[in-house]
Amino acid sequence: MSLTKKQKCILKLLLLQQVEEEQAIIKYVLSKNKNEVHEMYLSREAEGFFSILIEKHLWRDETKFREFFRLSWDQFNYVLNLVEEDIKTNPSIKIRKPITAAEKLAVTLR
Repeated sequence: MSLTKKQKCILKLLLLQQVEEEQAIIKYVLSKNKNEVHEMYLSREAEGFFSILIEKHLWRDETKFREFFRLSWDQFNYVLNLVEEDIKTNPSIKIRKPITAAEKLAVTLR
């Protein structure tokens, strides 16, 4: 099955459009600042799940804490001590304030 001149022309235009789109994406990715930190990560300490719910509300109320995690506060800390070294991330140039082991455990348990 051979293509007509019109079909070949349409195919060429589509391929050119696809190449231009790919070049635009590559240009955007290459020009983006690699050290730029998304603002979502900057507000994590003040607005995040762990900060708002756990530290401000559940930490004070043992009953609510137990209902939320199905563990007592002491059990949570016991489990955290067992797995902390395995799940923690050390700070680096790219990750200045990594998610703490307690935050990871809280999300996992929930």
